[in-house]
Amino acid sequence: MILLLGSRNGEPVKGKTWLQKEMFLITKNTGLKEEVYFEPHFYGPYSETVDTELENLEILGLAAENGEIMLTGKGKEVYANLLKIASTEKLGLIEEIKEELNDLDEDELLAYIYFSYPETTKEAVRLENIKRKRVKLAVRLYAKEKVSLGKASEMAGMNIKAFMDYLRHKGLKVPLSL
Repeated sequence: MILLLGSRNGEPVKGKTWLQKEMFLITKNTGLKEEVYFEPHFYGPYSETVDTELENLEILGLAAENGEIMLTGKGKEVYANLLKIASTEKLGLIEEIKEELNDLDEDELLAYIYFSYPETTKEAVRLENIKRKRVKLAVRLYAKEKVSLGKASEMAGMNIKAFMDYLRHKGLKVPLSL
């Protein structure tokens, strides 16, 4: 978690929902699956371990939360030491995940996770609301280059041709052909 909070020059994580989702993707793409368990919850994948670790970092004075979550000065020192032993591959993955998700608004974040990992939505209280906005959210994620054309059309619940036509109608650039 310290590596995530310190990545991208210490850019704060936008809040607990983003922290949970960013840690979920980090866990899925690294060897942490056995150590950090995620379950379907009200906003998609949730780990009590992530919440507990954040509380521990705050108690130790390494992280602070004020809407956004960031490292303190002491936390930045720990981050600098962790950089010396962390693999370049893992650091790159963490940077990429933070870059992908941290600039999304909450609806975009939830759409990205819900449609990419539907198995995590069993308890999701926002799922129906997100589904009602799925086309608009898919367009926004595609326009921000967060998802491919194919993934965006899938998220929108449309075939690629229909989605491309929709994008053209909205004045967005689309490939001439597939």
